[in-house]
Amino acid sequence: MFLGVDIGGTTIKLGVVDVSSGAVVAESSFPTPKTGSRDTATDIAEHARDIKSAFPEIDRIGVGVPGAMNRDRSLVRYPPNLVGWKEEPLERYLTESLPEFRRIEVDNDAKVAALAEASFGAGRELSHFLLVTLGTGVGGAIYSNEGPFKGIYRGASGGAGEFGHMSIDINGAPCQCGSRGCIEAYLGQQYLSERTRKKLQIDPSIHSILRDRLSDLTPKIIASAMHQGDEFATQVFEEAGMLLGCALANVANLLDMHVFILGGGVAEAGDVLFRAAQTSLRARVLANLRPVVEIRKAHFGNQAGIIGAAMLVRDPL
Repeated sequence: MFLGVDIGGTTIKLGVVDVSSGAVVAESSFPTPKTGSRDTATDIAEHARDIKSAFPEIDRIGVGVPGAMNRDRSLVRYPPNLVGWKEEPLERYLTESLPEFRRIEVDNDAKVAALAEASFGAGRELSHFLLVTLGTGVGGAIYSNEGPFKGIYRGASGGAGEFGHMSIDINGAPCQCGSRGCIEAYLGQQYLSERTRKKLQIDPSIHSILRDRLSDLTPKIIASAMHQGDEFATQVFEEAGMLLGCALANVANLLDMHVFILGGGVAEAGDVLFRAAQTSLRARVLANLRPVVEIRKAHFGNQAGIIGAAMLVRDPL
């Protein structure tokens, strides 16, 4: 059993994982610090020591973090949803804070989630897929079990797979990365909530149970309203699915990718989002791809990050 850590823009989750099966045997979480990577490492170290007191045999930690990594994974580069982070040597900070652990490795959060899904989840029988995480941000990982790029494709400098920063509108909504029209600027949790809030405020003709939740609106609350039959909330996720399918079609046409696995909190909205995305995807791919493109729900949901992170350290040194 090893310790997996999933750093999100809102919450950091830790889990004790049996990497022979992907089972999470213990789990905890705490809010992501807003004061930079050193404080994040310090807080992770504190919680890791608490877990080690209950599981003294654990001596390895894998960490998934949003943002591009350099080739040797020693630096986390400019994650747009982590306050105060630029180019951060997170692995070094953790190693300094946790000398009692003999191995610590860090990788991009979507890439580690793809490892979990490829080994035990929705991608276990697939030779190729794109894993997309829909959370505070939108992440991606390209997985291939064939050819020269076997495993996670990392690109020239290690940062391949940033699906969330594909632009679907060059004049579209601004994104924290500095570009416009990124799919993250429409489907990231805070962006989705804010776009919904503005529509409710601008158009007084919208009759929605969400009007009473403007101050604390989240995708989970919007999804709850949708499941209660709220038409406006349903339209929010239909639009989100349409935009998502557009971006996925770009990947399908570029990479001849057939299967897309969706995970993260926003993906928990369910069938309305998935159906709209599938329809949009098939409408935009080349004709030869229409019969074969498929969107699947991630098997592990919000646990994929901690499971995949623990798998980073499962192999012998």
